[in-house]
Parts: sequence; C-alpha cells; structure tokens
Amino acid sequence: MAWKSLLVHVDDAPSCRSRMDVAFRLAREFDAGIVGAYLVPGTTMTPSGAALLPPDVATDRLDEYSEAQHDAQAAFEKAARAAGVRDVAWRAPAGNPVDAAILAARCADVAVLSQRDPTARSGDNFASQVVLGCGRPVLVVPYIGAPVDFGDRVLVAWDGGREAARAVGDAMPLLERAQKVSVVAVDNDNDDDVGERLSAARLSAWLAAHGIAADIDRQESGDVGIGEWLLSRVADLSADLVVMGGYAHARLRELVLGGVTRTMLRSMTVPVLMSH
Repeated sequence: MAWKSLLVHVDDAPSCRSRMDVAFRLAREFDAGIVGAYLVPGTTMTPSGAALLPPDVATDRLDEYSEAQHDAQAAFEKAARAAGVRDVAWRAPAGNPVDAAILAARCADVAVLSQRDPTARSGDNFASQVVLGCGRPVLVVPYIGAPVDFGDRVLVAWDGGREAARAVGDAMPLLERAQKVSVVAVDNDNDDDVGERLSAARLSAWLAAHGIAADIDRQESGDVGIGEWLLSRVADLSADLVVMGGYAHARLRELVLGGVTRTMLRSMTVPVLMSH
C-alpha cells in the first residue's frame, strides 16, 4: 500500500516551507505526484468587490496577488527540484480558500497542511475546516515545523470508533514503515468494557496482518483532560507522529472527541494525521 497523489497547501506564511519539505519527503518515499495548491485567505477579489473600489486600487491589489502567486509558484517548483521531486503540478484556484482546499483534497491520497499559527491575524482554523469537509486524511504539521524524518515512532489514538478506524486505514502506508507503533486508549470512568478490549484485540490483529507489531496501551486518564493526557503520552513515548480520528461523535468515555481534536490542533508538538 502506498500513497501516489499528495496535496500540499502553499501560502505566504513562514510555516509553508516546513510543510512543503514534509510533503516532498513523502513524495520521494512513495514515488508520488504532488500538487501545490496556492490558497491564501483574504486575497480573492470578487467582481462585485472590485466594483466597489477605485479602478487603480483594484488593479494594484490584483497585481499584488498575481506577483505573490508567481513568487510562491517559483519557490515551490525550486524547492521540489532541490528535493528531487519531479512529478509536480501547480494550482491557484479562485474562490473561498477553504472550499477550494476541500475540493482539491478529495482527489488526493493525503493533504498536507499546517497547524494555525496562534500569532496569525486570521482567526479561522483552516486545518480543522479541511479535516471536517474533505473526507480524506489530512496530515497537519506543527506551525513551528517538524523534522522531515518523522514517522519512526507512531502513536495511534484508538477508541474503536468510525473515525479512528478510518484514520488507521488511511495511515497504513506510514504505519507499515514505522519502527515502533504504540496504540493508546484512555478510559476516564474506570469502566472495564469487554467490547473495548475486544476492539483493541481486533485492531492488533489487523495491524499484525500488515506486518505491524503494535503495543496496545489502555489506561485511565484520571482527573487529566483527555487531550492533555494524549499530549503527555506523546512525550512519554517520544512519538514523532500521531494518528487519530478527527471530530468523532462518540460516548463520553471514548478517546477521540471534538474537544480532544481541538486540543491536538491547538497544542500539537508533532505532526498529526487526522481522518473524519
């Protein structure tokens, strides 16, 4: 199993180079094609909006956007050549950036985005909206960057639910290449549920069928919030990648809840692959 079509979000943010490097590494490893999609919130000017501006102002803004897009494309293609990636394509779709990203990601094996920079002026969480809307796995890279050789030690957040199962299946190309896979589940009500234990056993057998010998770690979170507990386990296990379902609607004692997803997107320290 391998990824053959990657999408990477390209914009003018400082985090762009790090996410491109991650995407290029994956493209090399899987011999995959990669599409750079230039999507910058606030740069799209509709005809009705342009009509409200003085002609010279509208022209200047369009020229600025065109120049920024050209510079971004040149930087993307130069970085791809330096990384040894030849199968590249460039898109700069018009319209709402989130909608455009969702549509583009639906025809890719995985989309590579960045965590929102908390110092950014925009309050929109681009990554979370794409995770919710695209129906494909999204690899979210911390805004501070990530080593391109991530994925040796993977933490899988498991609750037996639909989103978690989808995430594991989507991440299988990375899991098969990992040196260590740790499956963690948390029970915050001390309920030793037989069904949950059987679910973990079935997951272990599924992974074993792909040659993955995973450690299964089921614990109680106590008074610690589930999201914070998960981040703590990332540190304890020295994990360099998290695989989890995003925005699941499940029982309160299950691991991946909307609040946990938001916590991970806000406070992640390593790349996170999410599926919804």
